[in-house]
Amino acid sequence: MAMDEKDRLGEHLRNREKATEGVWAARSDSELLRKLKRAAEEKIAKAKKEGRKPRTFNRILCATDFGRWSLRALDVARQIAQENDADLYVVNICPTMPVPLGGNVTGTPEAEAEARAKLAEVTAKRLAGVPHELIVMTGKPAERIAQLQAALMIDLIVMGTQGRSGVPRFFLGSVADRIVRSAACPVMTIRSE
Repeated sequence: MAMDEKDRLGEHLRNREKATEGVWAARSDSELLRKLKRAAEEKIAKAKKEGRKPRTFNRILCATDFGRWSLRALDVARQIAQENDADLYVVNICPTMPVPLGGNVTGTPEAEAEARAKLAEVTAKRLAGVPHELIVMTGKPAERIAQLQAALMIDLIVMGTQGRSGVPRFFLGSVADRIVRSAACPVMTIRSE
């Protein structure tokens, strides 16, 4: 009897901790989106004030999960940003993981810090000399990328895709597919060399 109560108390505490982390991630991401939107609006106003001629792509978002194709997409995004003198934003989304009978487990500040460090390491090598901004968020990647696209008024999204088909794609889905279908701007997907 005492063990059952102890198990329920432990489960309750674990659920409360997960909820606290979820609230932390939501607040953190909301604050980040507000800050990024404000900065983008200031850049746009400054460009208009200076009479800067509009380019094909002014703001590019490159989403990376550090996989082979997303690193190739980062190289392509770098090239397009250089050719267009565009602002380049590089984002990594720490995904939430569904837990049976427990909802979603969100990332923690430590997970975001690890992702930020890895993102900084990768971009230091691949984006040397190219102005860029790093963004790390937690949540469902397709949703977060759509939010960033709207907040930053992104003109182009560049991302890698694994190119799954058939049953794996049906069960696993594709972040790239969801973004291509829902984005309000062009989306360039990189799959093969």
